[in-house]
Amino acid sequence: MVFRWVKVFCTIMVVLTAVACSGPEQKKMKFFSKGKTLYEKGDMVKARLEFKNALQIDPKFANAYHMLGMIALKSNDLKGAYGSFSKAVELDPNNLDAQYQLGKIFLGVRELDKAMERAELVLRSNPKHADGLQLKGAVYVAKKEYDKARVYLEGLLGQGITTPDVYLMLTTVHMQKGDGKGAENSLRKGIEANGKSLPLKLALADVYVRTNRGEDAAGLLQQIIAAEPDNMAHRLNLAGLFWGMGKEQKAVETLKAAVSSAPTDEERWTQMAVFYLGRNRSADAERELKEGIRQNPKSFKLRFALSELYLNTNKADQSFAVLKECLGLEKDPSNPGVIQAKNALARIHFMRGEIDKATPYLNGIIKDSPKNVEAHFTKGNIHLLKGEGTNAVAEFRMVVNEKPQFLQGRIRLAEAHVMNKEINLALDSLKNALKEAPEAREVLLALGRCYALQKDYKSAEESVRKVVAKNPNDLEAKAQLGDIFLTLNEYKKAEVEYADLKRRAPKIPLGYVKFGELYIKQGKPDRAIVEYDQAAKINPQSWRIANDLAFLLGESARSGKELERAVGLAQRAQSLNAGNVTILDTLGWIHYKKGDINKALEVLGQAQSKAPAMPVINYHLGMAYYKAGKKDQAKSYLKKSLDGKEDFSGKNEVAAILAKI
Repeated sequence: MVFRWVKVFCTIMVVLTAVACSGPEQKKMKFFSKGKTLYEKGDMVKARLEFKNALQIDPKFANAYHMLGMIALKSNDLKGAYGSFSKAVELDPNNLDAQYQLGKIFLGVRELDKAMERAELVLRSNPKHADGLQLKGAVYVAKKEYDKARVYLEGLLGQGITTPDVYLMLTTVHMQKGDGKGAENSLRKGIEANGKSLPLKLALADVYVRTNRGEDAAGLLQQIIAAEPDNMAHRLNLAGLFWGMGKEQKAVETLKAAVSSAPTDEERWTQMAVFYLGRNRSADAERELKEGIRQNPKSFKLRFALSELYLNTNKADQSFAVLKECLGLEKDPSNPGVIQAKNALARIHFMRGEIDKATPYLNGIIKDSPKNVEAHFTKGNIHLLKGEGTNAVAEFRMVVNEKPQFLQGRIRLAEAHVMNKEINLALDSLKNALKEAPEAREVLLALGRCYALQKDYKSAEESVRKVVAKNPNDLEAKAQLGDIFLTLNEYKKAEVEYADLKRRAPKIPLGYVKFGELYIKQGKPDRAIVEYDQAAKINPQSWRIANDLAFLLGESARSGKELERAVGLAQRAQSLNAGNVTILDTLGWIHYKKGDINKALEVLGQAQSKAPAMPVINYHLGMAYYKAGKKDQAKSYLKKSLDGKEDFSGKNEVAAILAKI
């Protein structure tokens, strides 16, 4: 009987033990252990999922948050890393590694006092915490307290902390003090202690370069290449060194050796092209990209690089040809490379004002890849250009839904709402963008423009001043500040900002253009023309300046000679940006002013076909038809100019003409 109860008791204990082993704590640790194994193997996606599973069981599991922070760091997601590490130390203040990682983040974003606070916190708990000690030294260096940093770092070496980072920081201190010999000695000692440390050897090579010991630097770089033959950066460094020493042939040989050892590595060919482009050798870059394509016949990447090169060297036709070649590389229209090529073609056509050529590509992309962000973004920009606010909102909403962190998508959505006179919705879009990036320059400037439209000029100024406070040399922000004052007719304040633009950047046309706008507002077209003339001399390749000067001359011309000059400027703008809708409108309107109505109708008709909903173009075309005595067509286009919600110069005249008709 006793034996029977013993057997029953043992059976119960086995069952209880099995239940305990499969309990929440064990499941949590199983997920965590699996996550750490995946993290160490580099599989961050699956590792993250395992740590999330552990947190589902125990939402207060600090170590899981710590590891999520490490994963975020690996993907350069500082915001996510900060959030995870903060949660880890909130749950477990004694998690010293998480405290240290927070200190590193603060150091990276230059919040040095907060970084030092974390270092001190770690060291109070563990005075010998090696990472905490090094963080403290790094803060001293970042604060440029070089004497204090040198004594402190030498103290760390004395304590036996001889990591590469300590020697690298000590090298920085020596170099900042102008002590090249001390920097060299520090690195040599570091290499003795850490023989396999490539960062130390690279730093020593840099010291050799700075102290005009090119051959020594080259020898060291060759050792580094032997240690890491697959790292293209080392070969590029050596080639750059040879080039700087005037040994171009050796540089070329170094680059050729890099690609010949791995001819199917597309990245090596593109990096070699970038090397040549950085030295204004576009022909060499073109040659190498073509050779790379010969070695990799199906390469989209190399063709995209070649297309970009052609585009940047004003060879648009060759750029188009390369991109169209991409379309034949794969039969599947949904292939990512084919879609990227179509997006590039659409984008270039859009930039050239060739909307009718861009649209078919975009429609094809959206048919094969309905949620393609780039295609919807370009299509939204086309609707903005055409004055179709409602359609633009739909496109940019798709962009924002698919890619919430894409700030330009939110900014363009705001612009589309502005076009629809939906200012509150525009502000909502921009405020949501600020949640993603609280100090984003482009968002703050867009917010300033939005507030100005609401006539909330105080908030507009505050928003723009945040940008100026961060960078007093931000010319665009300074210009926008002047624009706010110009809107308020505070001409003296606007003039101060615009004058500062000229003072800070006398060789950039922006200040002169802004003074031109100031004089136009004050009813001083002659003085405005002088400013625009100066801007055009500074940048004769700007189609926009040529176009605006042409329009200004056309509006204020007092003679046929001035109108002829306006035509010449508009045609020059057209040669710089063929097919652009704004330029066609300007050129057609100047022909109207000249009395050449047939030519005006031809050119304005082209503009209207590209942007059929744009009010000002319909106004100009309607006026041309009215002048030609074709009242039915005039009535149709003038009425159409009033369909849009935006204001334009001449809007009041439209009502008068329609009343006459």
